[in-house]
Amino acid sequence: MGRPPHETTDITPFYRESGRLRPPDGLGEAQRKVFVDLVLACPANQFRKSDVHLLTRWAELVVMCETAVARIEAEGMVVDGRHGPKPSPWVAIHRDCCRELRSLSQRLQLGPRGRAAKAPKVVASRTTSYYDRMALEEGDLDDAN
Repeated sequence: MGRPPHETTDITPFYRESGRLRPPDGLGEAQRKVFVDLVLACPANQFRKSDVHLLTRWAELVVMCETAVARIEAEGMVVDGRHGPKPSPWVAIHRDCCRELRSLSQRLQLGPRGRAAKAPKVVASRTTSYYDRMALEEGDLDDAN
């Protein structure tokens, strides 16, 4: 029957680049970590070089959002104002960051909608003619149809 099949293993050289985007030099340490975490959490071919600026904004917004949450937890959602209690300004910052993150997630296809396969186009069913309807109502159609 011939020779038995053998198994081969492809080895990636250690010097070869991974093809993933690298964070820009101007990012802070926290933003750099968020950038790298996001790039590594997605498939290697998901992002292109043109996405670096959007990914950078994503990383900055995530850090801003986390900072706002920490300040809200430390100071509370309601703070003393000149005319009595008022919402903490960090609540508005958190809300705005979350809104921008939602917008960026759609552009970068990061959420479930970006991962899901597109639904197939639904073909409209053939409309039933008046005569078919009349036959159904009167019971004149064969059981084979």
